Amino acid sequence: MYISCSSERKIFEIPDEGETVIAGYWSHERGMCSQPVLLKWKDGKVNSLRALNHLESHPEPSLLWSSYFLLPGWLDAHVHLALDSLDFYQCLENWAQPLLIEDNIKVFLQRYLEMGIVAIRDGGDLPGFSWEAKNKVNEGLWSGPKVISVHEAVGRAGMYGRFLGRGFQDLKEWQEKESDFFDQGIDQLKVIVTGLIRFDDFSRVGPNQWTVEELREIVEAAHERQILVMAHASGEEGISLAVEAGVDSIEHGYYMTTKDLERMREKSIAWVPTVSPIGNILKYPSDRYSPHEVDTLKRILEAHLAKIYEAYCLNVRLGVGTDAGAYQVPHAESLYDEIDWMVQSGIPRLEVFSMATHENARIFGRPELGRLDVGTPMNQLQLVKNI
Repeated sequence: MYISCSSERKIFEIPDEGETVIAGYWSHERGMCSQPVLLKWKDGKVNSLRALNHLESHPEPSLLWSSYFLLPGWLDAHVHLALDSLDFYQCLENWAQPLLIEDNIKVFLQRYLEMGIVAIRDGGDLPGFSWEAKNKVNEGLWSGPKVISVHEAVGRAGMYGRFLGRGFQDLKEWQEKESDFFDQGIDQLKVIVTGLIRFDDFSRVGPNQWTVEELREIVEAAHERQILVMAHASGEEGISLAVEAGVDSIEHGYYMTTKDLERMREKSIAWVPTVSPIGNILKYPSDRYSPHEVDTLKRILEAHLAKIYEAYCLNVRLGVGTDAGAYQVPHAESLYDEIDWMVQSGIPRLEVFSMATHENARIFGRPELGRLDVGTPMNQLQLVKNI
C-alpha cells in the first residue's frame, strides 16, 4: 500500500491499516480543514477524519504526518505518454525502438505518482504505447497512476494527427471499420476535428477534418457504446462544429468564442484548455522560436487566458490538462505549470484544485477519482506541505 507525497516527490509505503495526525485536509466534497485531524484508514481506505481539539490528547502515531495536509490526488486530463517533451520528430523516430519508449514511459509513470498525480487521460498514439502502459499498470506489472486511454485517435487520413491514429479516408471507411476500432479496446474516443494552431500567424488553424454531419455520426457511434468523446479542436469554425456534433469535451480550444462557451454551458460540454504548450514556451524561453513567433505566442496566451476566465465566470465546465509530452511540457511537472496558468487567468486557486480533481474525474468518466472522503483508497490521495 502506498500514498503519494508530492511535497517531497516521494511515494510512502504504508500499512493497510493505521492512524496518524495530519495538519488538515482539503477536498471538493469536504472543503478546507485547517486544524489537526486524526486520520484513520482500514483495508487501504479512509475510515475516519476527525478534527482534534488543540487540548485533546491522542496516542503517538507511528507515522509522523503532522506537518502534512491531505488532498485528493491530482488528475491530468490530457497527456501523451509516448512523447518526451524534448524533440517531437526524434521521439517519433524512437518509436521504432519499443523497449526504449517503454523505459521512458515507466519513468514518466513513476514521476506522476511521486508528484501526487494518481490518474491521467492519455490522448493516444498510433503504435498503442499508452494502451499497453494502461494494461501494464492495471496488471500490477508497472507502477503508475491509473491510465485512461483513447488507444488511438480518429482522424482524416493524410491530415494532421497521423502519429495519433491510423486515419480514415472518409466517413464510409470509418463506418466499415467502426466495430473493429471499438473492439480493440478504448476508454474514450478521441476525434481530431482540426489541425494545429500556427505560431507565426495569429488566429490561423489547420483545416477541419469532418463536416458536422460526419462528426455527429462518429460521436453517436461512441455514445451508443456509453463512451465519452474528446475532440481536438481549435479555431472558431472547428470548435463550433465539435460543439454542434455533441462531443463531451473540447481539447485545446484556442480561439474560443463567447458564443461557443455559452453553447458548451448549455450542453454541459467540458473544456480542457491546455495552456502549457503555449505558456511554457514563454515561461522557459529558448532560441527555438523567432521574435515574431514569440510575439504571436504572447497574443495567443493572453487571449486564451482571458477566455478561460470568461468560461469560469459563465460556469462552463473546465478541466485541467497539460498536453504533457509536447515541447516544454514535461510529464508530471507540467501539471503544476498548468494549475498556475489557470490561476493566472483569474480563477481562485482552490477552484482550480477542484477542477484538477473533482471536475477532471467527471471528464474521465470516473467519479470515484478526485475525491477525499470516507471510503477513498489511500493510494488515490496525496500529502502536501502547503495548500
